[in-house]
Amino acid sequence: MQRVQLLQMTQPTVVARQGRAVQPTAVRTSLTSASAAAAGPAVVVPEVGSIAAGQTNRGRLINGVQLPASGPDWIALSPPSNRWTTDRMLAYLFAVLRDYRLANPGAPQVMIGDLSLPYGGRFAGHVSHQNGLDADVFYPRLDRSLQAPRRVRDVDRALAQDLVNRFVAAGAQFVFVGPHVGLGGPPGIVQVLKDHDDHVHVRIANARR
Repeated sequence: MQRVQLLQMTQPTVVARQGRAVQPTAVRTSLTSASAAAAGPAVVVPEVGSIAAGQTNRGRLINGVQLPASGPDWIALSPPSNRWTTDRMLAYLFAVLRDYRLANPGAPQVMIGDLSLPYGGRFAGHVSHQNGLDADVFYPRLDRSLQAPRRVRDVDRALAQDLVNRFVAAGAQFVFVGPHVGLGGPPGIVQVLKDHDDHVHVRIANARR
């Protein structure tokens, strides 16, 4: 199974690290080589040694990084305090979203919802999302508007399934989808969960275990 690749890149774009400036080794992510040059350089994530401590439903985040409000492939719909994660998870997201947009040049930017809080821990509205290994990504809309789908009929199911497939291929531990959207994937990885008809919930495994 193909995994996230971390590669050196010049002129890095560094995201925030819990409010402190860092000069880490710059890494970039890419799972797609064809036509990647034409799309420009991949977004760079600082490798800061983030730690996902504890469980996704009872944990905390150490040395987290913050998802910027927007980028070439995404727009964040959550407030800044809800957009913290591990360096590895951020690199994973950037890789998948870049590949998705390269494969679907007419697709709009992907809308990202909640990740974790700056130091993890309990997160109102979520059972998990506590240690930087979970991400909510809204399904693409048929009308291409940059807002969360309000109804199942708003979802572009073909693009949504392609996005799910790419999360799985990149090594997701779990991908939770809504019961009425009609999306699928490998049993045990892609699982149907209520309250997920407007977004896919992606989780990666804790590499430190």
